Amino acid sequence: MLSRQVWFLFVGSIALSVALAVAITQPGAQGFIENSGVNIPTSDVVRDYAYGIGWGCALLLSILVWPVRWDHKRMLISAWIVKCFVTLVIMLPYEQQYEGLDCWTYFRQAHAGLEGMSGAISGSGGNIVIGLGAFHLAIGPDSYHAMKLSFAMIGFVGVYLLYRAGEVLLERPSPFAFWALLLYPSVLFWSSIIGKDPLMLAAIALNVWGVVTVTRRGGKIYLLAVLTGIAFASAIRVWMGPILLAPCLLLSSMRTKQTGWRITAVVLIVLALLTVVPATVSRLQLDKTEDLLEATRTVAEGWDRANSSLRLDVDLKSTWDLLLFTPQTIFIAYFRPLPGDIPNLFGWLAGCENLALLLLSLWALLRVRLRHFRTHLFVWAVALLATWGIAYSVIAYKDLGAAVRYKLQIIPILLGVIGYLCRRPAATRTASRAIGVLNRERTPQIGLTLP
Repeated sequence: MLSRQVWFLFVGSIALSVALAVAITQPGAQGFIENSGVNIPTSDVVRDYAYGIGWGCALLLSILVWPVRWDHKRMLISAWIVKCFVTLVIMLPYEQQYEGLDCWTYFRQAHAGLEGMSGAISGSGGNIVIGLGAFHLAIGPDSYHAMKLSFAMIGFVGVYLLYRAGEVLLERPSPFAFWALLLYPSVLFWSSIIGKDPLMLAAIALNVWGVVTVTRRGGKIYLLAVLTGIAFASAIRVWMGPILLAPCLLLSSMRTKQTGWRITAVVLIVLALLTVVPATVSRLQLDKTEDLLEATRTVAEGWDRANSSLRLDVDLKSTWDLLLFTPQTIFIAYFRPLPGDIPNLFGWLAGCENLALLLLSLWALLRVRLRHFRTHLFVWAVALLATWGIAYSVIAYKDLGAAVRYKLQIIPILLGVIGYLCRRPAATRTASRAIGVLNRERTPQIGLTLP
């Protein structure tokens, strides 16, 4: 039965490829592809697009050999078709609108091969993107759309890892959670570009899956996933190391029962922090003698270059002024732009999404109870949200365009916390009622029968 399903999917994928190939030969479709691909650095936009369709079907077939359950494969195949539609159709107007996107530079630099990684883009994060692009060109077609799908697959794997973490946490399958995360607009869009964002999502997802699994099921082997996720995230954006390590420090101190092991865990993570923080300072080119205020100004001024930049509406004269301004910048990092902040179509779409996220967050905040803080993973998630918000607040208030993309890193954690807070009380009440009914059924009815 299983082999018959595999054969059916294989034949269906081939048929879909042929149908799409025929569709793009139509004049109307070719005109749309050519107009949308005016910024793509290629000599034949239609051929580039056709290669992308074929590569997307090849990646779909690869899901058949993933080491996952068959019911997951069916879900992943359907989800990948949706992902391909967004990548090959929905994203085209965005790519047509913006000429100076980083993805064009990454695509061009990838043609120089691994030796060209030290070219126009500096920083190891950009070099990793170029290196992965060069690797794609070595095994796949020379096509921008095909390379985009390769990066989209990396983000797709990240979404699946986050779903697996949710399954471990819920101790049951929840396809709704998978589709809710996959179809969340920012996750669906920004995890499909050629750039650092899909890589960051996959790295953080690996870390989250490791943390949740080692906490709920035990097994020191999953610590490898935790550390690997932190290492990959730090390689792309080095400041993510302290952001991910600090909540792990808190979680390990809460989970470890024996004092000796607790001290050992804390010492090891502190040592890791002491190793990563200087590298972060060096990467950001901060003077170690600068105080917190000057360091923040240095980082913020470096990001004050985008069309969506905001003007600083307060005068930061002291570190105390910075601390007072931090809550506002954290709000910006999570919930801006709001409708009207960026006066174009994409800005309005992002604003509506953030407004809905803000309302959900307020609803979840009203449901917070002290008992939630007895759950170690809840405390870890809140600590991660706080750490990320503080770290990225110095960037978000200066560049709303960058804030929209960077929020992809933390959105799954925020959505998970919102889901936990919004569902947990109801689930607890239902379970309590069920236990009460069961206890009444099992209690002997003494003295109720009258002679």
